[in-house]
Amino acid sequence: MNDYSERLKALTSEPSRDVVGDPSRLARVGRTRDEMMAQGTAIAKTLAAEADKIARIAVRLRERGIRHVVVAGCGDSWHVGTAAAFAWESLAGIPLRAVQALDYANYGALAADQHTLVIGISSGGTTPAVLEALRAARRGGACTLGVSNTPGSVVLSENDASLVVHASRKGWPTQSSIATTAMLIRLAQFFSDTDKAKSSSTELDAIPALVDNLASALDRQMSLIARDMAASGLVLFAGLGPNYAAACFGAAKVKELSPIHAVALPLEEYHHYRSQKAGDTLVLVATDAASHERALDTMLVSEKLGGWTVVMVAENLPEITSRAQHTVRVPPVSRELLALISSIPLHLLAYHFAIERDAIGLGYVGGLPAH
Repeated sequence: MNDYSERLKALTSEPSRDVVGDPSRLARVGRTRDEMMAQGTAIAKTLAAEADKIARIAVRLRERGIRHVVVAGCGDSWHVGTAAAFAWESLAGIPLRAVQALDYANYGALAADQHTLVIGISSGGTTPAVLEALRAARRGGACTLGVSNTPGSVVLSENDASLVVHASRKGWPTQSSIATTAMLIRLAQFFSDTDKAKSSSTELDAIPALVDNLASALDRQMSLIARDMAASGLVLFAGLGPNYAAACFGAAKVKELSPIHAVALPLEEYHHYRSQKAGDTLVLVATDAASHERALDTMLVSEKLGGWTVVMVAENLPEITSRAQHTVRVPPVSRELLALISSIPLHLLAYHFAIERDAIGLGYVGGLPAH
């Protein structure tokens, strides 16, 4: 039998552990906090630094006759595609598909052609699955765009074009993902060059200040909510469209910062399984009008089941919020930019949740909660 010990060692090289008080994990949680409180700054820096390149790339894509866009990534980089998809479809009239990079490399790339743009996102710039996806796309004749916040990395040097994300990622990804999302939305705006796209671009210019102000304004509330849900062994997230992307970011941060399970569901899928059990925590992201009717259905079911729910909204919706244990209010923005705003409270919640769980001595060892 082959000895895979070295391979396994590489696969499990993450230094932090799930036990209570693990210094490596808590140090990374702290670094994540620093980065999540400066996400607006990262957006502004990225959009300013890459503006000329984005404009040039947009012209090249129009000249090439791009008809569909694929975003290939792993983890948060994959979810960035979901966060930017509606902006491309609404502003540019171009379908965007977010795909898991390894899946795309082995299956999806067979459909790539000269009218396909494949965007590969890798924070470190060397993610093997992302590089494989981009290479497979090029073999099919696609135009490829590498995106990373690591200058000089492979993903930036092997493709038809590249964009640098001017964000830090010393903790778990927050500002790097949100700044990348903003950059892909800006690319859609420049690609379209319509009055609607120009109006959206003006709105995006105001997002950095809005994001950082929102983080400061909601920090205390998210800490209190986290304290109430700290004993949860599972956290469900649900959202529709760009808000599903925010739900994915939220679930990812809980899994990374806290040693428990978290799952993101498209809003409709909550109702097609017995998703929530009595006492389960659900974070429902419903900041757009398209979500409201199904969000009400979700709250009715959660209330009946004895679930414990946090709901995020952008307007006064008492029929929904009166059934939740906590309500988080965010400012309304256009649907193209929803994920940029909805993700911020979820990042904060994940941070405070990790701190509160550790404070009450909850870790995760051997598949069972451990004190």
